[in-house]
Amino acid sequence: MNLEFNMAVHILSCLAKHPEDKFSSSELAAKICVNPAQLRRVLSKLNEHHYIESFNGKYGGYTANAGTIDVSLADLYLLFMEGRSTRRLFTGSTDNPCDISRGIKDVMVDYQRKEQEVIAAHYRSITVRDVLNDIVQEDYHEV
Repeated sequence: MNLEFNMAVHILSCLAKHPEDKFSSSELAAKICVNPAQLRRVLSKLNEHHYIESFNGKYGGYTANAGTIDVSLADLYLLFMEGRSTRRLFTGSTDNPCDISRGIKDVMVDYQRKEQEVIAAHYRSITVRDVLNDIVQEDYHEV
């Protein structure tokens, strides 16, 4: 899990709970308890993938669309894991005379891919609706 994934789930849950309302990025940042700049990066991806609606202008903002409440957490997890790290994750070097050093990265990359598949499988059957149900402890049928 990472912060952007958590923010995406929080944003979609908030918007799905208030489907008739539009929120500015500043209002959402206050509700989500994060910096507006961090939030805008996540909102941009959510909007780009049509998980939410955005409106420009004086009365603009962000709102849920018909599919927001049924977004799978697996889709969000994969979206926010994509291109995740720009820093070094693995040790070793293909130029090293040590067999382990030459091979460790390939093995660990494979393990990481399998790890992500397991996590995505866990989230596949969980939707924003389920998150809302778990929070309010009742069947959430709005939207």
